[in-house]
Amino acid sequence: MRWVTRHEPHFDRCASAWLIRRFIDPDAVFEFIEGEDPIPMGTIPFILPRAEINPIEGLKATFDVLVEKYRIKDPTISLIQDIIHDFEVNSGEDLSKVRLRETAGLFKIVRGLARISKTDDEILFKAFIVFDSLYSQLSAEVKEKGW
Repeated sequence: MRWVTRHEPHFDRCASAWLIRRFIDPDAVFEFIEGEDPIPMGTIPFILPRAEINPIEGLKATFDVLVEKYRIKDPTISLIQDIIHDFEVNSGEDLSKVRLRETAGLFKIVRGLARISKTDDEILFKAFIVFDSLYSQLSAEVKEKGW
């Protein structure tokens, strides 16, 4: 499927695109538009005005919405969800208020990708490497703990 979101994906959009590609739609193709542009026909919009898949102010990040909508049951995804939720919802995007030690570092790495990338696709490509790495490490920890 074709998925569409806003240009210059940041933390929640990068994490959500990764979740979509890895756990929802392995053939997902991502397109980027301006927030006020019409949503292209035949696409699944996320984090755009009028899209069904959006964060819920003060309650849920888009990552949370996707996990619930697609009923993703994976203990490692739950850990990543906690990190995304910590920044987007718990701290209100204020790094001084995050509660998980991983949150600020992951946010800064993903946010920095926009600074070193030339295109939106390049941002996602690099973010997928970061989230694949995080998933791999957290999965090993989950396995060690027997969760």
